[in-house]
Amino acid sequence: MTNNQKKNNEVFSLWLIGPSAAGKTTVSKKIYEKLSDKYKSLILLDGDHVRKIFANESGYDAISRSKNIRKYVNIVNWLNSFKVSTIVAAINAFEKDREFSRQQISNYKEIYLKCRIEERIKRDKKKLYLPAIKGEKKNVVDVDISFEDPINCDLIIDSEKKSPDEIAKNIIESLKL
Repeated sequence: MTNNQKKNNEVFSLWLIGPSAAGKTTVSKKIYEKLSDKYKSLILLDGDHVRKIFANESGYDAISRSKNIRKYVNIVNWLNSFKVSTIVAAINAFEKDREFSRQQISNYKEIYLKCRIEERIKRDKKKLYLPAIKGEKKNVVDVDISFEDPINCDLIIDSEKKSPDEIAKNIIESLKL
């Protein structure tokens, strides 16, 4: 088996983290598009779509958010057991949850998409930030729930300064995927 063939058989879990509207979903889709031919067993798990799988079980308060990350970890490990690599786009606001993910998932890679709240407010299709800032909405990460800056992530990318395509390419090249 050549090194390239071996690498393509290696299972990984790539986590894009950051507050809402930082670009996680958009960039994760670009990464998936760029890698899906190379890695035939690859699945994209987006936070909003995974929440639908859990129906009404998934809350937005801090405790529920941590429980949701544990559910993601279980799904990822199950998929990995079948040699399926994953791209996960999730806020993952707390360092303790990221550390748990890092410990539980083999070949875990974490990319923090950093973006100022002013820019995220402009991008906010879900209309979360302004109502939360006015006190009309609760449990919004980086308003009334803290987003803890990552300590051990593999990459930090400012998602304001580059296009989603450029960011995806940067991630793939930097992590040698």
